[in-house]
Amino acid sequence: MDLGPIDLDLTLDCGQAFRWRRDGKIWVGAVRGKVIRLQQRRSKVDVEAEISSRELEAYFRLDDDLEEMKDALAQDAYVRKLMERFPGLRLLRQEPWECAGSFVLATNANVPRIKKMVESVCRTYGTEIEPGLFSFPTPEQIAQREREAQSCGLGYRCQRFVQFAVSGVRGELRFERWKGVPYGQCVAELKRFHGIGDKVADCIALFCLDHLEAFPVDVRIKRVMSSKYAIEGSYKKVNGWARSHFGRYAGYAQEYLYLTEDVRLSRR
Repeated sequence: MDLGPIDLDLTLDCGQAFRWRRDGKIWVGAVRGKVIRLQQRRSKVDVEAEISSRELEAYFRLDDDLEEMKDALAQDAYVRKLMERFPGLRLLRQEPWECAGSFVLATNANVPRIKKMVESVCRTYGTEIEPGLFSFPTPEQIAQREREAQSCGLGYRCQRFVQFAVSGVRGELRFERWKGVPYGQCVAELKRFHGIGDKVADCIALFCLDHLEAFPVDVRIKRVMSSKYAIEGSYKKVNGWARSHFGRYAGYAQEYLYLTEDVRLSRR
């Protein structure tokens, strides 16, 4: 299957999704409870997947107009250089419940820590879909055995994660609705849930709800915004400036800027 211009290493290991793992030359993941294996062969990708082609196309956002995005962001000289350096970076369109639940666990934690917590939740509550690989649990699976979350090593995030799952059982997580409302309204409604602040709301809006103008701001992004654009201050200030400056594709710009702060990648 042709996934278009994509670099799997950049896309699957840049902090937007937490369940992909590399096994030799093959990336292994689970999307919507189904196993996917991907292998990069220069500009092409070999795909072994249990989900449909339509689902795979949606997940890798093959409907995005990459040329329009690149033309828009190329107006910024620094991002233009990053696009030339990391040409295969793509955003993912993740399953909303898994994405949102994962980012509720992501507060004040680095990517390895987040991956460890998510994996623990999956092993505790999820369904084993092949030896050693578990699905991300449904809200119902978590709510039926709330106390077991205490053994997942979630720290202070434990209760808020369980509460978020209970909200899902109650039908309060209206992901399809949030896709269709303006960005500001989407973020405001997400922030009504305990444990979701500005950054987590922006991550959810960007990585699963199609709000490509969202611009999550973490410590890395604060550094690069300060060093490259002399923009400092509150989350609201940095986020607002970036969304105004980068426009409708600010989320793509954020991912390029995030990569430039990655020491491992900068040594390539």
